[in-house]
Amino acid sequence: MGTQKVKGKLNNIEFIRFFFAAAIIYFHLLHSFMMPYTGESVIYQNLAEQSKYAKYIVECFFIISGYFLYRSLLSRPEQKTTDFLWKKIVRLWPVLAVSTVFSVVFLEVPASEGILNLFFLQSTGLTTGWTGLNWYVSAFFFAEVFYFLLHKAMKNSAGMKLLICVIAYFGYTLNIMTTDGGFGRKVVYGVFSLAMARAVAGIGTGYLLGAFYDSVKEKWEKPEGDLLHEKKRTIMISFIELGSFLFLLTDFFAGKNAGKNQFSVVVFFCIFFLCMLTEKGLLSRIISRTGFCRLGKYSYSIYVMQEAAFYILSHTLWKNAGFLKRCPAAALGLSVVLTILFGAGIYYLVERPMQTAGKN
Repeated sequence: MGTQKVKGKLNNIEFIRFFFAAAIIYFHLLHSFMMPYTGESVIYQNLAEQSKYAKYIVECFFIISGYFLYRSLLSRPEQKTTDFLWKKIVRLWPVLAVSTVFSVVFLEVPASEGILNLFFLQSTGLTTGWTGLNWYVSAFFFAEVFYFLLHKAMKNSAGMKLLICVIAYFGYTLNIMTTDGGFGRKVVYGVFSLAMARAVAGIGTGYLLGAFYDSVKEKWEKPEGDLLHEKKRTIMISFIELGSFLFLLTDFFAGKNAGKNQFSVVVFFCIFFLCMLTEKGLLSRIISRTGFCRLGKYSYSIYVMQEAAFYILSHTLWKNAGFLKRCPAAALGLSVVLTILFGAGIYYLVERPMQTAGKN
């Protein structure tokens, strides 16, 4: 029996959100936080080299957010700007505030930088001292506000979609050309924030995917009456869905085999995401029927609180250097699980109660 579908959510997408959040934790463990405690073990270094491109999972998060922003804007076309801002702040700020206070108190982040972060200014180009993991939140917030205002002004017109195409093109081009095939966070040419360009490009791409899918979904959802034709269509979607997902996994976790130009992540994730939206592929059907699809709701708290979780692990589990050296798989797996559990705890202690209070 499949799990009950969460209202307003796609179970397969929720699973992918959770899976990618766990993958981001894995990347950060191997590229910064856990490594000083591994005694320069070769296996950790090899795993870090293989997962060097997993950091670009963030591009996938931006695209997913853009799609659901598109759906939200169409369902509430008369939503007031103040209501939109309030909902975003209630959704994002409480957990960000907890993380920021933790960073100032325990991670020696300057209070002045922490205060700026509370105003969603990290990674915007207006701060210079702190480059923590939560740069994503600020870029995401301002990009979503930008597209909301653009939608209010242009009403999902053809001109708006053309403008988004141009914006996404320049956002991605700026990143790819200034990082030699990747995506960055720094400010280039004295004014352009690569983090903001990533957010605007990714969310814009997600918005366009939503518009494109709406234009073709009637054809896909229309009953054909021909069972053989329906099976062929399902097989085709399943093949494309699985192939694009395997490409992404290879890129993220077998980096030695990945290409230098990481714009391929955007291309293949868009293909994968469109297949997921149909909910007809075999992979979608399988993961939609697992209980893990309900874990997507924890993704934001997991992402934002991971640095705090790493600090706690550095004073507990990672002190056991022998365990880390003898059992790297167990050490990594346990670190990922504990970080997820910490983020889930913050969801219940902070994120969900504040969202409930904000609705009232």
